Amino acid sequence: MSDEITWTLINTEDWGGGLERTYRARGVEHAGCGGDVLLVHLHDEEDALVHAHSHCGECGEDLTP
Repeated sequence: MSDEITWTLINTEDWGGGLERTYRARGVEHAGCGGDVLLVHLHDEEDALVHAHSHCGECGEDLTP
């Protein structure tokens, strides 16, 4: 069995300097509250990744390693 997380794109929006893409981890819950684990990628106007962070969709706790 693989330990890799499968991410599903759930939202794309313009953050004013490019696109913000939000992904949800499939089959993974935040141990603190059971909420969805989300990964957010901010891209610039040329679609290059400029920032990434993860957080709980329920309680908002920062889960970025």
